[in-house]
Amino acid sequence: MKSVRCHYIVLTAVLLGACRPAGEAPPPGQGTTPVDPADRVLRNGAIYTVNGAQPWAEAVAIADGRFVAVGTNDEMNALVGQDTEVTDLQGRMAMPGMFDIHIHPVDGAMAALYDCSFPFTSTVEEILEHVAGCVSEAESGEWVRGGQWAVGLATLDQSIDAELLDTVAPDNPVFLMDSTVHNAWVNSLALQRLDIGPDTPDPPGGAIVRDSEGMPIGILIDDAAYNAISTLPDYSPEQYEEALAWIVAMLNRYGVTGFKDAIAEAGALSAYNALDQSGRLNARVAASLIWKRAWIQSHEDHLLNIEQRDSYRSERVNPDFIKIFLDGIAPSRTAYMLEPYLPHDAFPADFRGEPLHDSATLAEDVINFDAQGLTVKMHAVGDGALRQGLDAIEAARVANGPSGLRHEISHAGIMHADDIGRFAVLGAIPELAPILWYPVPGVVEAQTAAIGRERAEFSFPIRSLVESGAEPAFGSDWPAVVPTPNPWPGVEALLTRQDPYLEDPQEAKWPEQAVNLETAIEIVTINGARSLKVEEIAGSIEVGKSADLIVLDRNLFEIPVRDIAETQVLATIFEGRTVYEQSQEQ
Repeated sequence: MKSVRCHYIVLTAVLLGACRPAGEAPPPGQGTTPVDPADRVLRNGAIYTVNGAQPWAEAVAIADGRFVAVGTNDEMNALVGQDTEVTDLQGRMAMPGMFDIHIHPVDGAMAALYDCSFPFTSTVEEILEHVAGCVSEAESGEWVRGGQWAVGLATLDQSIDAELLDTVAPDNPVFLMDSTVHNAWVNSLALQRLDIGPDTPDPPGGAIVRDSEGMPIGILIDDAAYNAISTLPDYSPEQYEEALAWIVAMLNRYGVTGFKDAIAEAGALSAYNALDQSGRLNARVAASLIWKRAWIQSHEDHLLNIEQRDSYRSERVNPDFIKIFLDGIAPSRTAYMLEPYLPHDAFPADFRGEPLHDSATLAEDVINFDAQGLTVKMHAVGDGALRQGLDAIEAARVANGPSGLRHEISHAGIMHADDIGRFAVLGAIPELAPILWYPVPGVVEAQTAAIGRERAEFSFPIRSLVESGAEPAFGSDWPAVVPTPNPWPGVEALLTRQDPYLEDPQEAKWPEQAVNLETAIEIVTINGARSLKVEEIAGSIEVGKSADLIVLDRNLFEIPVRDIAETQVLATIFEGRTVYEQSQEQ
């Protein structure tokens, strides 16, 4: 007779588990059962299920990648067979895998693996030194691309320019994105290659920053930067696959088992499909196909991506999502606001920014996508853009009826009080990025300088959204602004409204909008699953759902709130398979 195959997870040198030896009789009353044995049983845990009917469990059983039982240790005994893997959690907390509904995997992974990258907090001198090193390894004339410089270094103050980069890269075109991934810093050769000169008009939705004589100084704002990106050399299919496999592994390390690629184009779509077909995609992916905005591909290519999206579809990849930009960002005054920006010499009085689409056209687009079964994510930083997006969703509800599609407003931070309750009424999802309250140095100051302290700090009315019946979800927006896609600092910030990266507590920003831990966990689990349209199979630990579960190094309900940001994931299980173990990494 075979012995029971024990499965162990080593947690920082602590052995998790002993299992019942082969041949040992089950406890009294737990004799032979007609049900099939499970593939895996995890027992002796504090398992938070995010299932209101059964919030906590001691143990779970898994078969064919699904939870087949959730309950007590004793209830699992009948499901342990000769080949069942049994893990003793030794009281550790476990919970469902988490979701990040706004991330840019290609940008972040390519920057980490192939680009000329440097920390958000780098000074100008450090950036120049780093670029010089990248140039020394490049061939003459070859593009050097990377980032990310703090947005406060440029935007309006013009403290950096092309000539600075020329000093370290006279023979290579340089293209560096900022910390918001909205603006680019380029050198003179790049301006020449991009055919940007004094007579080049500003593109719709963007700006070429110029000196007093009208000459471009090397800073490209919003669509001026995005139009330039679409002309740069693309990465190879092999690089796409390697990069996405790398970021999926990193997300698994943080406990993320599902995410929404906020801008997915052909290279990424093909790579996701290839990874899934080869069994290497250990996460669920929603791919947002961009609409009416340049990125790596042209608008014609984007139309083709939407038309041919079924060719990219696979078991774990859903391409039925659209991304529309409604405005820019507040520091560069390209966000569309209901009330004017603070006065600035470069802008007319009472300037509120400009929407990227007129309301009628936007409504028509959302109505059409809704009718096709495509869920729309709309980037809206300003409260004017947010209202415009909600109006477009409302138009779709009137035209098409209740489609069941949960359209999203991305970066739903600054909003008028009259719009808070509309999310629940419209069945729309407010996407939250709580650690964006405290981004890299310069962003808070730049935003405050643009819209004032009150509007900058009184943002993200999360508790009011929840109390109104809305179901907000979490998006990191990595690699924009935040240093890693680690969601745990964001979870802490949901509870504290304080900077999760500082050692000492400081004044909370709008503390009345803090939520409790149960709500925060829902935001990063089941609410995220709804955003990906997978709430029926993921987002909570219930019988019949995919066995996506993470084991933590601490019980979130038993520690000081200020310690949540330091949470470590000890193991991540996706569809019943262990896809990350801390012990293996060590």
